[in-house]
Amino acid sequence: MSINTNQYRLENVKMMRIKRDFKNRKGQVQYFLENAFRIGFLMVALLVFFLLINFYINNRIDTNRLQAEVTANRIIYSDTIMYEENYRTYLGIIEIKKFNDDNIGEKINYLVKRHATAKLELINNDDGLVKHTAYLNKAQYENLDVLSKSGGEGKGGATKYSKVYPVTYTENRTYHYGTLMMTLIIPNS
Repeated sequence: MSINTNQYRLENVKMMRIKRDFKNRKGQVQYFLENAFRIGFLMVALLVFFLLINFYINNRIDTNRLQAEVTANRIIYSDTIMYEENYRTYLGIIEIKKFNDDNIGEKINYLVKRHATAKLELINNDDGLVKHTAYLNKAQYENLDVLSKSGGEGKGGATKYSKVYPVTYTENRTYHYGTLMMTLIIPNS
């Protein structure tokens, strides 16, 4: 019992001394200098922790497939190429007047031009021929197409994804059945 009470008394004396020392500037400076190493070590440890997490996220998580899906959904589920009447967009019905490079580039605008590119081919189901072709960022598509065909992996390469959608398209106020073939190329990050 006497050991515990002696330790308790010593801790109380230390706490009283710390409280007394904070009343003057010399005590505050001394306390800060005693804990400067602890504070500096804590800051360095937090910095290393956040750098490791950032490194893991940038190098281990592959988001290319997600970027391709998001770009495809932005094209197919928006009024970019779809038929629109009375402020209503009809999904799955493509309006030929909107199916061009300028309209797609204007409606789907990425701040970073190296983000994603796409080639859209509208195929007529009656004869199987390509009826119309449009691009999202055509110049970048042609550059990345060469990279994706070379098979280079890593940060300098590109990955190609294909998606096929059954659609109806309007031309001269008549409806035709077709297939929208979307080829997306995403630069590797």
